[in-house]
Amino acid sequence: MRFPVDRGSRCRLLLGKADGFTLLEVIGVLAVMATLMAVIVPNFIRHLDDQARDTEDLELRAIAKGVDLYLRGNFALPASLANLSPDFVPIGSSQVASNDRGYQRYYVIHPDFAGFNNATGLSQTSLSDARFLLISDVGVDASPIINNAAQFDAWWNTDETLTPDLKIYRGHVGNMFHLVSLSAVGDGGSYRVDGTVTSSGGSRLTSQGNYHLAGTAIEMDEANNFNPGNFEVGFTLTYDVGYQLDPTCSAGSQWHVLGDSC
Repeated sequence: MRFPVDRGSRCRLLLGKADGFTLLEVIGVLAVMATLMAVIVPNFIRHLDDQARDTEDLELRAIAKGVDLYLRGNFALPASLANLSPDFVPIGSSQVASNDRGYQRYYVIHPDFAGFNNATGLSQTSLSDARFLLISDVGVDASPIINNAAQFDAWWNTDETLTPDLKIYRGHVGNMFHLVSLSAVGDGGSYRVDGTVTSSGGSRLTSQGNYHLAGTAIEMDEANNFNPGNFEVGFTLTYDVGYQLDPTCSAGSQWHVLGDSC
């Protein structure tokens, strides 16, 4: 016995086979996509993290250069990173204080250098402390605690390669300073260093033997009280110098290079 064939149903079955996917095929595609995502996504995230670290390295170097330029131009340290923008670092004042991931950048001056005054200068022992740190982390807030020299040195010596997201720039500016030695072998005389006057008042001058920033104005007067418009020796500091006042020398030559005669 023959049964009638529903040709429409047969066509629908054939069309369904041609136009769609079976459940097994869909599961297979999803499995392949999941495998690809498991490989691609972690690699993509690692790439973004590596890029963020490299960018932060470059930006910390640019900020450190800005600190150097500020120190040279103002004979003083910037109070904060915001002071660098826009004249010393081409970054907005809000952006310079935090990295691209939104975490704060920390600018820390060595505690023994933080109160630096160029008119007073730095002693020989303090010159090695002319340092600052820039600390940033692209994964978390670094939150360094630095209240004394020991804590500063601990961060200075930190091996950040053990924490890839942590970035530390170590700035040493001791090479910007030169020794200024001023003394006297008799009473009298006066001098001015970076605008600060030291006068003898007719007694023996207080000797000066500290380090000052390159570009510092040094002026020496034979008068007992410094006269801004009538000093005998004046120059801008570019290297280590030593001068001595000898009141027994003739007027106009009492201040002379240390070790030379009148």
